[in-house]
Amino acid sequence: MSKLWILRGPHEATGWNELRKDYEDEKVEIIHLDAKVWAVIDADEEPAGYDGLRAEEPADGMYIDPNGSPLYLFGGEVVPTAEALVSALGRRAEDLMEQTGQAEMVLERLGMVY
Repeated sequence: MSKLWILRGPHEATGWNELRKDYEDEKVEIIHLDAKVWAVIDADEEPAGYDGLRAEEPADGMYIDPNGSPLYLFGGEVVPTAEALVSALGRRAEDLMEQTGQAEMVLERLGMVY
């Protein structure tokens, strides 16, 4: 069963080029990408073999790509909206939502924007 992983590494890591080639060859599915910073991918097993990049389970939060497009993750799954993510996060986030009225602001205040 596939799951989401995040790859991170230094800007200069050669693994970014290797990842791009695997994506072009349809060996890996990139779900969301901030090129040279992080890549969220869908894979059956923990990704390996990308020099200088480390794989880990992505933290809950909002991942914004360079075009400003968000991806919302909770518990390793994609959630459809910032509001759905706030609701999934529980009482503290919901309390902040009542105060601010803006889900993205809640995520920023909780340090969950990447």
